[in-house]
Amino acid sequence: MQSFSFKSDYDENRNIERIITERNRALAKQQIIFTIVLVVVLLLLGFYIFRKVVYTEFDGYIQTEYKDYRAVEDMYIFDQYTEVGDIVIPGDTLYSFVYINLFGLGSMSSEPGVIVNDRNARVQLNMAYAEAEVLRVKIRELESQIAKEDNNIRFGMTENSHKMDLLRQLAETREQLNATLKKAGIYGSIHRESQSAVHKFGQYSLEFANDQGGLDYVLRQIYERNSSAIRYEIAQDTAVVTKLWATPFSRVFKEEHVLQLENVSLERSNMQVVAYVPTYYMGRVNNNTQAEVIVNDDVRFRATVELLGARTEELPEELRNSLSHNYTSVMVVFSPDRDQVLPLWAAVDKVPVKVRIKNYDNGRRDDGSDYWYITRDGLTEESKYHLGMMRQKNASDRYHYRPEESEGDDEDADAGDTLPQKQAGEAAKPSQSAAERSRAENSAAGGSVSSDAGTKDYVRHKVKSGETLYGIARTYGVRIEDIVALNPGVDKVLYADAVILVPAAGAQRK
Repeated sequence: MQSFSFKSDYDENRNIERIITERNRALAKQQIIFTIVLVVVLLLLGFYIFRKVVYTEFDGYIQTEYKDYRAVEDMYIFDQYTEVGDIVIPGDTLYSFVYINLFGLGSMSSEPGVIVNDRNARVQLNMAYAEAEVLRVKIRELESQIAKEDNNIRFGMTENSHKMDLLRQLAETREQLNATLKKAGIYGSIHRESQSAVHKFGQYSLEFANDQGGLDYVLRQIYERNSSAIRYEIAQDTAVVTKLWATPFSRVFKEEHVLQLENVSLERSNMQVVAYVPTYYMGRVNNNTQAEVIVNDDVRFRATVELLGARTEELPEELRNSLSHNYTSVMVVFSPDRDQVLPLWAAVDKVPVKVRIKNYDNGRRDDGSDYWYITRDGLTEESKYHLGMMRQKNASDRYHYRPEESEGDDEDADAGDTLPQKQAGEAAKPSQSAAERSRAENSAAGGSVSSDAGTKDYVRHKVKSGETLYGIARTYGVRIEDIVALNPGVDKVLYADAVILVPAAGAQRK
């Protein structure tokens, strides 16, 4: 009997619904995955655009100085008291050495002078003895001839004149013999002194005179006897040993490296950050810009511009972009803020870093201090003003200042006064003429002061360290010219802790 199967419309509809449901689920899953990927891409793109809008980053590297110990003369190193990685403090002994040419040892490529002198003395001594022996033989012959001449004269065979000539020759020869013996005595004395010098320092044996290995023998004798000729190099600062070139019991020629130290102080190591800044980005960096220096994800520190445009360099190949045709960058030097803590490995020479600055807050003040502007005659007047402010701010560390002399004022004429000393006093004030001092005293006694700008109310302001005339004017809402009118000379030099008169803002609005 033939097999028979029956499928109803209900079963077919269920199969179709199941297929449609699975397809919808797969489509929904794909949509969710696509949406997630799109959101992530958009977030990353937004974050990238945000970073580009808010920040500008430059490639750079850390620059530090090392303390290199070099041989000032040909030297022989005895002991190295440190190893790479050791921390030394002031007073630690680094290595011991002796100068090769000390006490007549000469250079490494020649014989010691004491040996040369001894050999020359012995040669001259032997020659003097040989010459003396010749003169003695001559004297014996002359004496023999004189004896024969006496016999001939007795029998009337010769005259007395020939005998007199022989006697003269004999006297001269005896004088030559005496002179030669004296010379031999002098060379003998030199030879004895040379021998004494050799044995006194234990520096050489005559059999090593022409042997290069003999110099090592001499120096080892000095080392074993702990001679006073040994010198010691001492550490001056706290530092870490980064490299050793000379090994114990080795020779070092003049100007060759012996040892290298890296100072563990940001200040003493003169640590700087040098950044490659393309010319089209130079408008985003100025004298007042503060930056964040990124070494890696964990190490970051703050830095401030120290010098714009130290030089120009070609961008290293590994930093170049194939879309750019300008590979010459301006080198900008940043100085790390000194109140920070950094791992030592991040403060060594040539460490690559990223220098990041904020585009919306790059320190720009728009008061003339952002850049140094120059003309044919040098700095512009505005740049000179801000240069004076900067020198005043850093005077306690770097600069010496001698105030201008005033007529009849002997206090400011002392050439030994410096700005740090004045700031340490009660109140440092610029030198003023008698009329200016009188006007200032009158203004301090009353409530107003008469000036070219008219009679104005004022307030007394004590200048803080680092404060500028521009900042004071903005604080009180007045013009710089009005402050200068009340305080002549303050536009040239503004001292910390000085008290100046500032026009009241209400008087300016009237």
